[in-house]
Amino acid sequence: MTQLSALIARALDDMCEYQERFTRDPGHAQVSLAGVPHALVPTHVVASDLPRELVEILGAELAPAVMYRFGRLIGLSHAAAFFADRKIGMTEPQYRVLTGPFHFAWAGYGDVQLLLWEPKLDEDFLVLWESDNSFSAREALNDGHRSRACHLQAGYAAGWASEATGLPIDVQEIACRAEGVSYCRFAMAHRDRVSLWMSDPRLHRPTKQYEVMPVSMPRAASV
Repeated sequence: MTQLSALIARALDDMCEYQERFTRDPGHAQVSLAGVPHALVPTHVVASDLPRELVEILGAELAPAVMYRFGRLIGLSHAAAFFADRKIGMTEPQYRVLTGPFHFAWAGYGDVQLLLWEPKLDEDFLVLWESDNSFSAREALNDGHRSRACHLQAGYAAGWASEATGLPIDVQEIACRAEGVSYCRFAMAHRDRVSLWMSDPRLHRPTKQYEVMPVSMPRAASV
């Protein structure tokens, strides 16, 4: 855990320096992060309005898959830009995976607490994590929805981890705050094994039974 703590401290510093290069240029209608153009979108549009439109167009079964793919594309793009800018190569796959939660928080998707950390570079890859403030779950609760909502977050994490490792990583949400629990829990695993992991009892323990490791940005003090 000492080695992991050192990597977390490094990731915090690395991401803080990177995120300081967030700029707005209204004269050219451009918002950029480290030279990569972005467009600001209200969370309610992404978490509620867009999924509702997708259900209307595609149906309830396909809409979550589209949101997952959308999140995955964003995660892939953010990860590739960050690794290239910071010159973090494939010789540091664990560090590349670990930087994901910090970008996840900076981008407004949620915070992350690691519960299981086994990022092996093969089919046994497994990372279990939780978030207690996913914006998708928050918006779903505000709208009165009581079903799993964090398809975008799951896709984002899958995209980042896939770019970080070169493996086909998938992410499944095991529990969601929108369902009435106190956290959203996600399992990250190799695409060929992720379904098998779902029956592993290690993924379904109460949070207090894990050695929880926060890997997100420090929260501002309450005023």
